[in-house]
Amino acid sequence: MHPRKKTSNWLIAWAFWTSVSLCNAQTKGLTLSIVPQPPQQNVVVFYEGRDPGGNTSIAHEATDLYKWSGQSAYAASSWGYFKADGQEVPYIKRDRDLGQTFAYTGTAPKTLTSITVSTGYGTDAVRQGMYGQTVSLQLFEVVGSPVWNRNGSDSTTEAFHGFPHNRPGDNIPHERDDYFTGEKYVSIGVFTGAVFPDKVAFGFASNATDIDPNHQNLKGRYLRFQLPAAGKIVLQPGKTYAFLVMIDKMGKDYGFTLANHYYGKYPGGHGIRRDGNGVFPPVPPDPSKDFKDPANRKAYESAHFPTDMQKRTAIPPGTNGYPDVDTWRDLQFYIEAK
Repeated sequence: MHPRKKTSNWLIAWAFWTSVSLCNAQTKGLTLSIVPQPPQQNVVVFYEGRDPGGNTSIAHEATDLYKWSGQSAYAASSWGYFKADGQEVPYIKRDRDLGQTFAYTGTAPKTLTSITVSTGYGTDAVRQGMYGQTVSLQLFEVVGSPVWNRNGSDSTTEAFHGFPHNRPGDNIPHERDDYFTGEKYVSIGVFTGAVFPDKVAFGFASNATDIDPNHQNLKGRYLRFQLPAAGKIVLQPGKTYAFLVMIDKMGKDYGFTLANHYYGKYPGGHGIRRDGNGVFPPVPPDPSKDFKDPANRKAYESAHFPTDMQKRTAIPPGTNGYPDVDTWRDLQFYIEAK
């Protein structure tokens, strides 16, 4: 087990089974800007570990794709997940929100003012359709402690899903499909109104087309979410909180990466995500049929967020994502509070 993660017994896991409250009223006034460096003042929690590459991304992509190595007349790539007998199971690529849990260890209550994250360092840092799209932030209080679930794989077998995905051809380390239960995510605020920076903010001409997602201008850029005064969040000593970054609407090439450390060492939390409709594993589709064929209705719903934001924010975060998991991951992040 990863040495920094806290465990508890299965009774606690059952008592605090992951859920989210229905307190998901939206507060407008969230802003987002690129800042030249990490915040220097009023930082109460932070983690600066990161990997030199990787394309871990927030995504709300309109172009569907089968995750499947078999034959299909429709768009397909990579691999599905696997059953215990080694059979590959296809699924439709899932929408994804990304975030992090964190512990507030201060001695006095403070009001959360901003959250800063960084774009990643991989080859797909910011997708071409992302500039100027609206984004939101959801905040949670986290109750309980993470309980490690090996997902049926251990040192005697490979993981059933997770990088490098090609289970028959490559070794997938057994911890790559592990996940956490035991935490209850109570929504304490949904903040809307932010706009992802435009092309000019990243150093390109406003009319630039076909910007390479691998361009150096897009990597390691600090994105600072400033919370509005309304709907303020007060951090209480000794409590654990979480945030999720969300792309509001679906569109072609809507996505961007976040810098992170896959085997993170932040002691007060772990990476989280919301994947599709939140059900694991995803409902298998029939890759011989169109994504929106009636036979694939449940699989399509499994892959995508509800269009209604209240329904979407009611889906609890989970670490057991597909194709990857966030169990051991930590984002690079900075929490400011006064």
